[in-house]
Amino acid sequence: RFAPRGLETMKTFCLLLAITMASALPMQRTVDAPAPAPAPVVSGCSFHNTSDICNDDTCCNWCAPTINATAGFCMPTIPTVPSTALTCAKTIGDCKANIDVTSCGSDATCKWAPFGPPGTPVGMCVYDWDRCKPTPAPASTFKKAAKARIEAKAIATKEVAPPGPIPPGPTPKPKVNCTMITEAACNGETCCEWCGNVFSPIGWCMPITGKPVPSLTCSKSPEGCEAIKVEATCESYDLCAWLPIGPPGSGMGTCLFNWAKCTA
Repeated sequence: RFAPRGLETMKTFCLLLAITMASALPMQRTVDAPAPAPAPVVSGCSFHNTSDICNDDTCCNWCAPTINATAGFCMPTIPTVPSTALTCAKTIGDCKANIDVTSCGSDATCKWAPFGPPGTPVGMCVYDWDRCKPTPAPASTFKKAAKARIEAKAIATKEVAPPGPIPPGPTPKPKVNCTMITEAACNGETCCEWCGNVFSPIGWCMPITGKPVPSLTCSKSPEGCEAIKVEATCESYDLCAWLPIGPPGSGMGTCLFNWAKCTA
């Protein structure tokens, strides 16, 4: 009815031997793969290449030179944009017209700046520059995004030679494209300039307007062609042209912005 004592001893020995051998084998540990890094968030008005996307951003405004409406670009909203030089989709109201806290608060672009004793309604309604301050991105993220855009643009504009000879034709006029995201690349284009203001020191690239724009500081011809009074100086600028208006040889004339070189 009962197994011999020697058989029980043998079973115990085999069990101990199996445990000993299993403990001697190297243990394999399962290590979870690291979570993928989140995709960098690209922000800023200069990344909006269409008017719809630009105007959907409450901090951006789609504008174009008044005389060349096809050369549109996206720029940060600023309180005053003169219609003589630029035509923009959004018109920002004058915050100073709101004389109390309630009316000031009803305008999303304004904020109340109190300057009286605590608890008193004394103050002024001013444009809220803080509402559109971008979240600073890591330098590496910005550099990677800029490099990717430059490489993509280089690939897209790379010319491929057609098979076989083709008859020469007139050189097409290039379209104005001021979507560069670096100041050096922007200023390298004849018809583009890098602009900014005290509230947006990073700046953005935009087509040359031909006229000075109040509240903006731009990299090229800040006075504009019309401020130049000497023919030789006028002709020294790539985008200016001298228009004689006096008798031949009199030297009378006016310096004008030559839009023919920058017409899309």
